[in-house]
Amino acid sequence: MRISTGQIWNNALSNLMQAQNRQNEANNQVSSQKIASDLGGYGRSSEVIAAYQSSLTRTNGYTEVAKSVSDRLDSQNVALERASDGIMTAKEGIQNAIATDSLDSLMTTLQSSYMAFADGINYKHQGSYLFSGGREDTLPLAANNLDELAATTSATAFANGTVKKTSKIDGTTTLQTGMLASDLGGEAADLFRQIKQFADANQPMTGKMTEAQQTFMQDMATKLGAAYDKMIDATALNGTFQNRVDNTMTSLESQASSLENLISDKTDVNMAEAYTRLEQAQLAVQASAQVVSNLRSTSLLDLLR
Repeated sequence: MRISTGQIWNNALSNLMQAQNRQNEANNQVSSQKIASDLGGYGRSSEVIAAYQSSLTRTNGYTEVAKSVSDRLDSQNVALERASDGIMTAKEGIQNAIATDSLDSLMTTLQSSYMAFADGINYKHQGSYLFSGGREDTLPLAANNLDELAATTSATAFANGTVKKTSKIDGTTTLQTGMLASDLGGEAADLFRQIKQFADANQPMTGKMTEAQQTFMQDMATKLGAAYDKMIDATALNGTFQNRVDNTMTSLESQASSLENLISDKTDVNMAEAYTRLEQAQLAVQASAQVVSNLRSTSLLDLLR
């Protein structure tokens, strides 16, 4: 029989390379805990895995949108409560003035109440005005105090646009959660304006009330109560949106968890088996390397003996 030293070397080196490849593959599985590093390594399962991953990406995208909407709704709740408090403080200030038959501190109270109301209407979220109607860099209610408000009209007091923010929070649900400053605060702003204009025309606003002042203020207190109720309705609607978004987020997180489990079932390696394959591959590499080492120190004459 004819023996080729070159053939023996080729076989030994080939065995060593194959053993090293198996060791590298096993080592990668142990370190990554995945069967393969890309979809091509999963064979027929690759299409199913790709579909799961696509669904997971889409679900996570909706979750991020829902979280963003939830944060904005939280800010809207704060803003609506501030505006509501301003209206209620104005109503209570007028009622106290009527009860005590004294105008002495009423306008100071109303000034403070209006500023709280305007602060809520002009509230910002992440640097943009919440109720601006698409004009996110424009102050919706520009009048900073009663004097400035008295110089406006119902048509000029608000500078917001008309676009109400709408968000798609899952595959089938789109919510219009945006609100407009003019819709929310138009009625209350008109009442504050009327009070200021009446006060300017019926000086002095100190001491005891006249009959005309009392009649007017009583009417304003009643109307401010109605404006307050309207703001509370808006706050309740905002709360309904919050609950809807929170429930959707819970559902999306559950879907994401299920998809992650499905992907894991297809892609995660059995670690016990992976460690066993790694140990076997390491032994194979050592054995193949030993053969190559022996060949280096062995001549053809030694093989023929």
